[in-house]
Amino acid sequence: MNSVLVAIPSMREISLLHPQSANLDGNIPSIIECERYDMAVCGVGMLDFAVNLSGLLANRKYACVLQVGICGAYPGRGLAVGDVVRVRSEVVGDMGFQEADGSFSHWSKLVKGSASYSENACGENTGILPEPLCRLKSVAGLTVNCCTGTAGLSLDRQARFGVDVESMEGAALFAVCKRFGIPGFEFRAVSNIVTDRDPSTWRIPEAMAALKREVLDNL
Repeated sequence: MNSVLVAIPSMREISLLHPQSANLDGNIPSIIECERYDMAVCGVGMLDFAVNLSGLLANRKYACVLQVGICGAYPGRGLAVGDVVRVRSEVVGDMGFQEADGSFSHWSKLVKGSASYSENACGENTGILPEPLCRLKSVAGLTVNCCTGTAGLSLDRQARFGVDVESMEGAALFAVCKRFGIPGFEFRAVSNIVTDRDPSTWRIPEAMAALKREVLDNL
């Protein structure tokens, strides 16, 4: 077992990062012990990711966790498909309630909080993160249960929360790592622009290749 855990949401993502993934049995969580780090598939979405990562950390001792995967970038945020970013904060974007007029109100309106999460350690100061990873562009993320599928919702979400990228697991990573008292870092590669849903424009293999080159190869 290595001291660094690389946590990945889906089997598809790990299949594009490591050839040994072909030997996995499809069960989640699934672990591959590499030369410099362990890799684990923890499941798509906040719930599965949090449950499976918690189970791993309860039974294995790691110095830190890196979450890696794809994300969508909101328009006008200075990001392009293929960019690799370090997500340093996350807001849970679709946790809330519907008003009588049909509009959405965020959970923070009830609990008087931000429902936001962030890195719980400074990797640069502790020497945990290699220098190439520290140089990656820092962005703000939105964690959602339902991915954006229209240009209108994209504009609403980025205006409401002031975020740059969207994924389904980032907040879960930061919350779980904080609970276990270990550093957690999130690195994502942009596979698509968040607008009207069109899978034909997604570039998942290219994004994962960039993620491997910029993050994993530098660990």
